[in-house]
This record gives sequence, C-alpha cells and structure tokens, in this order.
Amino acid sequence: MKIPTILSFGALAAASSIDVCEKLHKHYPEYTVWDPLSPQGPESALNASMYRTARSEYWNGVNARNRPACIFFPSNAEQVSDAVKHLNEHPNAEFALKSGGHNFNAGISSTAGGVLISFNENLSSATLSSDGKSFEVGPGARWGDVYEAGAKDNKIAVGGRLSNIGVGGFILGGGLSYLSAQYGLACDNVIDFEVVLGNGTVTHANSKTNPDLWWALKGGGNRFAIVTKFTLKAHPAGVDGKVWGGIRFYSRNDRQAVFEAVSEFVRDYPDPKSAVIPTFDFGLPGAAVSNPALFFFYDGPTPPAGAFGSLDKIKPLLNTTDTTTYPELADQTGGGKIYGINAAARVNAFPNLDPKKTSELFEDHWKLYQDQIKNDSSRNIDIQIGTFTPQPVSVLIAKASQANGGNAMGLHPDHGDRIWVENDLIWVNPVCNNACPTYLKNMGDGANSKFDEKFKGQKPTNYKSGDVEFIS
Repeated sequence: MKIPTILSFGALAAASSIDVCEKLHKHYPEYTVWDPLSPQGPESALNASMYRTARSEYWNGVNARNRPACIFFPSNAEQVSDAVKHLNEHPNAEFALKSGGHNFNAGISSTAGGVLISFNENLSSATLSSDGKSFEVGPGARWGDVYEAGAKDNKIAVGGRLSNIGVGGFILGGGLSYLSAQYGLACDNVIDFEVVLGNGTVTHANSKTNPDLWWALKGGGNRFAIVTKFTLKAHPAGVDGKVWGGIRFYSRNDRQAVFEAVSEFVRDYPDPKSAVIPTFDFGLPGAAVSNPALFFFYDGPTPPAGAFGSLDKIKPLLNTTDTTTYPELADQTGGGKIYGINAAARVNAFPNLDPKKTSELFEDHWKLYQDQIKNDSSRNIDIQIGTFTPQPVSVLIAKASQANGGNAMGLHPDHGDRIWVENDLIWVNPVCNNACPTYLKNMGDGANSKFDEKFKGQKPTNYKSGDVEFIS
C-alpha cells in the first residue's frame, strides 16, 4: 500500500506544480519559462536559454541535475506575492528559492519537477543611497555587484569574501565577513528587510516594524518570509577605498606553527580591522597537495606591525598580499565562480582553546583528511580536493553583533571565542555521488569524536560565563 501512496503523492505534487506554472505563465509570460523538454516547453521557447542558465549555475552539480517544471524570474515584491498566493492554492506543489546558488545542500535552492523562483535575473540590483549611508540590494545580487556599487564613493557593505557569492542566502544564513570583527555578521547590518509573508502579504521587517521577524531573519534562514529587498548599512572602504590583502602559502612542515598562530590570533585579535581565513587542502594523487594557505585582509592600505600577531613570524612559500581595493580582493581566485562541481559541506563548531590544544585538534583534522584522501586515491575514486577551513569567531564579532541588535545565531561575547570549521569535499567522478558525502560526514564526525575524547568541557579563550558543556 505504501508504494501507490508515494506514487500518488508524487503525481499530485507534479500536477500541482504544473498548475502553478500555468498560472504564472498566464499572468507573467515574459517572466516564466517552462522546462524546454516538457510538453509546455514550446510556449516559452524564446527564453529557453534563461532556463538553462538558471538551472546550471549552482556550485554543487547535484542541484544542477534537478529540472524544475518551470522557473519564475520575478522583478518585484508584488510578483513574488502572486507566486506565493498561487502556491498556497496548491499546497502539494514543490518549490524552491534561488539567490546565487551557492548552498551545497541538494534541494535547498533547486527542485525536481517543482517551481523554482530565481532572483538573480531580475531582482539583483545594488545601489548606494544618495547620502552614502546604506545600500538597497535585491536578493539575487552577488556581492561583487554591491562592492562595485559603492566603489566610486569608497563605501562597502559587510558581505561575502568572494564576489560571486549570492547576497540572499549569505545574509539569511548569518554571513561571516572580513569586516565582522568591526561590524558583526552580514545579517547584523540589515537595516530593513522587504518581505513577502506566507499568505502573500508584502511588508517590512526592521527594528520598529515587525521587530521579531527582523531578528529571526538575521541568521535564521528563509523559512519565515521571502526577502525581496535588503537595506544594508554602508561603511567606509579602507582608506580612500584602499585595503590590503591576499594569500600566503606555507610549507606543510610549518603547519603546527600556523595552527598555533591562528589560535593565538582568535584569542588576542590584535586589530579588529584584520581578518584571516585559514584553508587546508588535500588533493590527489595520494593527498600530495596539502600545503596550508591563509587569506589575509586588513581594512586599510597597510597593516600596522602586530596586526596579525605571530602569523607574521612564519615565512610563507608564496605571498600575494598587497594594497588593493575591496572589489579586486573579492575577485581573487575567480571570485568563487565555480559551477557544476560535485560537492558536499559540513560545519563543526569548536571552542578556541589554548593554542597548543587547538594545534593538536587541527593536527587531528589534518590526519583525518590525509588518511581519507589517500584511501580514496588507492581505490581510484576521483576526488579532487578535501578541505577544512577554520573560521575565527572572536568575541569581538559577538560584541559587534549585540551592538547591532543581536541575531538568531546564538553568539554571546561572554561565551568566549569559537572556531567554525567548514569541511568540504569536491569530486568529479559520479561514482562517488552517494559515497562521498558519507566520507565527509565520517571525517566531520571523526573530528568531533577526537575533540570529545580530548577536550570536551574545556572553557574557550576569553570565556566569562555560560554553559560550558553547551558552548564546547
């Protein structure tokens, strides 16, 4: 009895999606594109290229394999409202929302046979206000659009560290930035959300109107409303538009010195204008490619002595840091414009500990990754890169977040310093589509087990109060 029930539900969902698509195409024929391979495809054949582009531009190629029944490209909040009302009439219809398509998770911003609402095409404007105090940004914009909009006036928003990252998902997920030690997360810098509620009502959420919704959207994801415009605080971009940054590559033999220096940096945070992103990559063959790399940033043309603590004492193999502009820095390494790879990601949160202990924890990560990649190599599984990226979350970030009204991320300065470790796995061979996410889960779980075994319950650096068991 279960199989027919499942099949019936699937058929009902597909039929409901088609009904919604028909209504959208009837009212907005220039903004609705059918799947070109569907029976309705000829009705929107002239715009078929829009469908193909929107469907293909995902970081994770698994999402690009999903074929929506149609894609709706709204240009304003009222059109989004109409789409929501049509979806409410067909509660079995599946749908998804897409900003930049950078969420790794399959099905979060894509749908197989449902309605895809894509914002990048017609809701992607980014403009600086006439007084230079704020940006108005569409949910489909990319951070490079925002940075270019403020470049002439030497203004910047707290946003993604790579230019091709989408604005919508980044902000609603919190948004860790080079500027976060000064101004908090990206979500903390939202003055106002223009939103469409679940019943189709268009309204606003800010500190005075719908303040609970304003708070919930700051890091709480898109489950509470569909955002159709962000008003963001504008900040000075360095000094006269000049900032400093780049990448330093280190010998793997110096990795433990790097591990300790990163932990010291999080603990001491010598200058709130400085920021780093450590990345530790392991590539085939046999995990031979495994040299540490750190992205450096300083919100000014030249960092003063001591801005990066003991990281400056470690000699790099290659150093690209220099005075530049924020848009140019965000375009480094292609600005993150990578589509069609097969990828999985997981995030672990750890307290920042004494540097020796943090170094031991990172060394455990190193060995877990190296062993896994070597094992995959021996079985000829075509994994390109495994990466763990410790993201410093200093108490300075929590303080800046609170100063801007707080958010849904649960950060509190009294809880001490944290490190969010992003675990990524990228592969090419489809034979690993099912197994590779499990391999990554095993590595993430293995790192957690190592932490629990050695350090569970230990207080983070700069800890003042709070439930240590929960924090760690």
